[in-house]
Amino acid sequence: MRWKGEGIIIATKKYGDKNLILSLFTKNYGKYRGLARVTKSSSHKFQISNLLHVEWSAKLPENLGFFKCELIESSFHHFFSDRLKNIAIVSFASILEKVLPENESCTALYNNFRHFIEVIKLSGEAWQSYYLNLELLLLTQLGFKLDLSQCAATGAKENLQFISPKTGRAVSKEVGNHYADKLLPFPQMLHDIYNNKLQNSYSLQEFKLGLKITGYFLNKYVFSQLDVKFPESRELMLTCESNSQPYKH
Repeated sequence: MRWKGEGIIIATKKYGDKNLILSLFTKNYGKYRGLARVTKSSSHKFQISNLLHVEWSAKLPENLGFFKCELIESSFHHFFSDRLKNIAIVSFASILEKVLPENESCTALYNNFRHFIEVIKLSGEAWQSYYLNLELLLLTQLGFKLDLSQCAATGAKENLQFISPKTGRAVSKEVGNHYADKLLPFPQMLHDIYNNKLQNSYSLQEFKLGLKITGYFLNKYVFSQLDVKFPESRELMLTCESNSQPYKH
C-alpha cells in the first residue's frame, strides 16, 4: 500500500539510532504514523509544525509503514523566540496527537491548523483568536460542538454572559445571574470567535480566560473520555507571558 501527500509534524519519537516514529497530521488522511530515517543532513526536517511532502508505504494498511519525506516549509524559526507562541504550537500539536483518531480525514481542521501556523508567524496578537478557534473546531470535529448562539433557557441572542458547564450552551445575563456561581463565564473573545469575528485583538487575560473555557470542555468531553492526560504544554499556556524565554520541548 502506498500514498503521497502533505502533512504537518505533530510528534516525533526516537526509534533506534537512525529512525524516528513520525506522527503527521495530513491533509487527506488525517493523523498518520510511520518510520522516517534521520541523518545529520536531514534532522532539521523534523521539527514540530514543519510542513512535509511525504510518501508513505507499507505491505499492509495496518502496518506502521515508512515515510519518505521532503521538507516543504519550516516555520519554527518564526516563533521560536516567543515562548507563548512556541507553547501554543506544541500544545495543539500534542492535543492532536493524543485525541485524533488514526487515519481519518479531517480536512477542515487541517486547513485551519495550517492557516493558524501562517498567522502565528506574523507580529501581533490576532493568532490567539485563531488558536481558540482551533480548539472549538476540534471539539466540533470530535462530536462535541458547543452551542453559543443563544440562551439555552430563553432563546435570547443578546447579553450572553455565561456558559453552562453541563451542556456547553450559552446563558444570558438575566437568567444566569440567579446561579452565576454554577456557570462558566462567556468571554467576549469566544463570543466573537464563535460569530466569525477573528480579526479583533484582545488582552492576554481575555485569551487565558478563553483557554480556561475551551480547556474545560476538552477535558470533560475528550481527554477524560479517552482516559489520557491533558498535555503539560497546554497547561503552561495559562501561566506564560508572551515575550519570555522560548519553551524547550
